[in-house]
Amino acid sequence: MGLSVQKKKSSKEDVDDALHELCIVNWDTEYRVLFKSDDGGEHIVVAFEGGAPETSKDILRSPFMGWRLIRLNVPVGYLGVFHPLVIK
Repeated sequence: MGLSVQKKKSSKEDVDDALHELCIVNWDTEYRVLFKSDDGGEHIVVAFEGGAPETSKDILRSPFMGWRLIRLNVPVGYLGVFHPLVIK
């Protein structure tokens, strides 16, 4: 029986900051960084309205800073309705 090696995940705050910087610098499109969970555990979803930019496949690779990363395409207007920006 093999031993399972626990990979170190960066903090949610560090991952969130890094993903926002990448998305802002590389693409001019509406997006959200979401932390979700499924049967595989916690993961990151980067949701893009109207389709993920073609170059995002090369830049947003999984694992990202120790996290499983999923790129998600959603229709235009979806993020504003279901994940509105919160101004602090």
